[in-house]
Amino acid sequence: MAAIRALAVAGALLAVLAACGATPVQARETATVHRGSITTTVSATGALSGATPGPGSVAVIPFQESDAANIIAGQRARVTVTAVPGLELDGSVLAVAPAGVDISGVTNYYVTVVLAAGDPRLRAGQTVEVSVITASVDNALVVPDAAVTREGGRSYVNTPGPGGEPVRVQFQAGVSGGGNTQVLSGLSEGQVVLLTRSAAGTSGTG
Repeated sequence: MAAIRALAVAGALLAVLAACGATPVQARETATVHRGSITTTVSATGALSGATPGPGSVAVIPFQESDAANIIAGQRARVTVTAVPGLELDGSVLAVAPAGVDISGVTNYYVTVVLAAGDPRLRAGQTVEVSVITASVDNALVVPDAAVTREGGRSYVNTPGPGGEPVRVQFQAGVSGGGNTQVLSGLSEGQVVLLTRSAAGTSGTG
């Protein structure tokens, strides 16, 4: 009975709003600018070209040119051996090929990654997925990607304004990763922003 009364009240309220020409304001999802960590990675699949029981196994992986442009020698990498469930090993980038090769109409650059540890189950030719950490920032000011729009090389968020109307605010963005974008300037910690799309399925590292 209480539920029926509540529905009746809601219906009456909507009728009043319609009679007055008003449109009910729907609640918008919000988030806050906060401190967190951002790690940016690029991933590709290739093969072990050499395997040893100890450190020094080598994987040579073709990365598409847009990803290879962010890879340099010395960056940390994580190597997953698909043939051995649960086997993940740390590594580092040894070199990036100076010339690209065409693979299915896309320019790729071969990246050589050296594993920091070995495993007796490693075999030359095994398929591996390599994720290279191209950027990592700790204790950064971040905003969810779901609140960010980008136009003409500029980054914007909407903040709640008078009467619930969104106010567009430009900010200077840094690196992005894990569902968050680094804020270099233009927004402050704790500031409320409106989500422009669903944040479901995104994850942050902070």
